[in-house]
Amino acid sequence: MTIRVLLADDHTMVRDALAGMLRAEEDIEFVGVASNGLEAVTQTQLLRPDVVVLDVSMPEMNGIEAAACIRKAVPSCRVLALSALGDACFVNQMVEAGAKGYLVKSESVNSLIQAVRHVHAGGMWLPDNPPLPLRANRTLLSRREREVLGLIAVGRRASQIADDLGVAVKTVDTYRRRMMHKLGLQSQTELVRYAVALGETRVLPLVDAQRAATAAIKKKPS
Repeated sequence: MTIRVLLADDHTMVRDALAGMLRAEEDIEFVGVASNGLEAVTQTQLLRPDVVVLDVSMPEMNGIEAAACIRKAVPSCRVLALSALGDACFVNQMVEAGAKGYLVKSESVNSLIQAVRHVHAGGMWLPDNPPLPLRANRTLLSRREREVLGLIAVGRRASQIADDLGVAVKTVDTYRRRMMHKLGLQSQTELVRYAVALGETRVLPLVDAQRAATAAIKKKPS
């Protein structure tokens, strides 16, 4: 049986190299590529691949969000996550979002081929060092939590974040603690690393734009 595979990664060199290797396999039909998470969801809906090899850290929409969207839009598709990081929090979040496998980029190409075949056959493919047990109450972060996460990642202090979002400093601390609990992280350093790896720093231009718009409205003569 031929396995139809879509590859999503925001690095052209990685996409080209992996695409060539996948095409070389007789039982794999390479059907397309995507350069960001949003495109991965769109291409999956259009091409209906059997397996999507999905980078965790991508612009527009990260791999966790994309995996959740793919699971909802095309339930028959199997998602295989691909990342430079093998941290338990990333593995857990991808599995919760619907991924059937997680492969670290430091592994061999042969491992990728095996993982594609394995998840297509209905199995789960996880790193050699299994992640921490999933928490039953673990969910994807809310929109406001992600805004706070992005501002933490670019070095904003709690007082600055509170000013940016128009909330109390205690509220910012509550969001921070709640995110760490959901993600199973032990320190703000781990929280920042998580945010940077997923591209959450893109929230900053949006917040700055909101502040500029608010300031303009206040200056507008009545």
